[in-house]
Amino acid sequence: MKRFFSTLFRWLGRLRNVLVNGIFLLFLLIFVAAIFSARPEVPSRAALIIEPSGQIVEELELPSSAALPLDLSFSAPNQANLHHLIAAITHAADDERIRVLVLRLSNMGKTSMPKLQALRDAIAVFKASGKTVIAVGPNYSQSQYYLAAMADQVFLDPMGVVALQGFSIYRNYFKAALDKLHVDVQLFRAGKYKAAIEPLIRNDMSDEDKAANQALLSVLWSAYKQDVAAMRGIKAEHLQAMLDRPADFLATYDGDYAALFKAEGLVDELADYHGIEAAIAAAVGSGNYDSIGFHDYLAATASELPPAKAQQVGVIVASGMIVDGKQPPGMVGSESMIEMLDRARLNPSVKALVLRIDSPGGSAQASEAIRRAVIHFQASGKPVVVSMGSLAASGGYWIAAPADEIWAAPTTITGSIGAFGVMANIEQGLEKLGIHSDGLGTTAIASGIRADRAMPAQLVQVMGLAMKHTYRRFLTVVADGRGMSIEAVAELAEGRVWTGVDAQRLGLVNELGSFKSAVAAAAKLASIEDDYSLQWIKPELGLREMILLQLFGNADASTSRRLSQVASAFGFALPASLQKNIEDYAEILALSAGQPRIFTFCDVQVSQ
Repeated sequence: MKRFFSTLFRWLGRLRNVLVNGIFLLFLLIFVAAIFSARPEVPSRAALIIEPSGQIVEELELPSSAALPLDLSFSAPNQANLHHLIAAITHAADDERIRVLVLRLSNMGKTSMPKLQALRDAIAVFKASGKTVIAVGPNYSQSQYYLAAMADQVFLDPMGVVALQGFSIYRNYFKAALDKLHVDVQLFRAGKYKAAIEPLIRNDMSDEDKAANQALLSVLWSAYKQDVAAMRGIKAEHLQAMLDRPADFLATYDGDYAALFKAEGLVDELADYHGIEAAIAAAVGSGNYDSIGFHDYLAATASELPPAKAQQVGVIVASGMIVDGKQPPGMVGSESMIEMLDRARLNPSVKALVLRIDSPGGSAQASEAIRRAVIHFQASGKPVVVSMGSLAASGGYWIAAPADEIWAAPTTITGSIGAFGVMANIEQGLEKLGIHSDGLGTTAIASGIRADRAMPAQLVQVMGLAMKHTYRRFLTVVADGRGMSIEAVAELAEGRVWTGVDAQRLGLVNELGSFKSAVAAAAKLASIEDDYSLQWIKPELGLREMILLQLFGNADASTSRRLSQVASAFGFALPASLQKNIEDYAEILALSAGQPRIFTFCDVQVSQ
């Protein structure tokens, strides 16, 4: 009898696995079929709907899945690709079928100034064609409102809010909490402004960090105010006064937010859903207007793009933390970047390269490996131009340093030339619980770096010496790449961050301009400015990654909803957005576990 039930349960387990995998494959086939069977077409008179969902990024991350296809608990990233949005908007400017651009921004997450300004420039191209731009939303966050302000008509719900508040940098500081937990954090740092790890060793922001952040915020907020003022035809000083004394202004309108925003010129019309739909229909010129989302629009117009030319400017995106090895999109892996640089170098059609960097840095070793690969690419006689996105600091600047030219947006965050290492152990906390660590080894450092023991004295000295060496190396890398003396670099280093405006003034950046300007500069350096096309160079992906990108790479809000509906039919729970698997501090501590690691990482997060 025991053997009977054992055999029965074993076969039931196998049957369960077959059913689970079969259901998943059925679900996968249904969704793939839905994607490929629905070939979008552009209506003859239509509104192009720009409805980004989540963060706007340089490169879409893959959905997370630890064991696809056996594990069904995966989720699609809640992101929108910046370059896809720009391509859709600019292509629609010359498309007679698109009569109006509609900005539905309520699902868009917080977005940096350089990305907002790049989208603003694309919208300006659309408006220059003589077509109408309409912004709609029940409410607008600060990032959402920046884009909305560019519209010819900004609609707001009669009970809606424009949530302007200014920019800020606030962090949580954990020293007191770690002390209570008896966690000892040992920090090695080169650069008095290198504040990325300060929250682990302080309870407040250091004076040096405050000074650097104040300068940074002043530039970013001034750019936001001036841009919005210009787009809405109001004075920047008046906008500042409204946010410094919001209660005084709101009292004038008896607490009616929407009335205040309309009277002050921030929005044009207060209207509900039906009123907004009527306005869009009028702009399209049709009572029941047709519309198309930007992902469908890109798919429908892909065949209309001009063919690739014999001479090309290659584009490689370095987006995310810099780490060793091969990494998926959303991370900058040293091996992945080297492989792409080699492909571009060996491609005879690629005459120049634009390295688009949107990275806070990470591993010093990985950054140096990528930098050497950039120099190897240049040795082939092809120029490299760096285009900085929102953040190209610390290790992000390390890999940018050797470029023939560096371009940044005025509001790019860059610099942070410094280094740090951090180790944590919980020896004292364990001892409070009655857990002790003891043993012996063959050398003074044989115990290595352990979470349950203090670092050996010799290793402490080793880390200090290695930190100084890495910092000197960073200074040399910048000096060699930028044609500056080490002394000159040292004066603007110390881990301090700079905006693009200041970086150009200091010589860290050659020019201020957009991604498009950087591409044009690369073509000019290669003497192909009159006849070239772009070649986006992507990481080589396996079957799993290709399937996931096909499924989710173009997933907008509506696609995610359709997927959730299909998944629900099979009883699967599919989260609406992708959360980061590991927060930055946990990532750094995890990478440091068991071995001394030196990081060139910048953690400047502006709340905007």
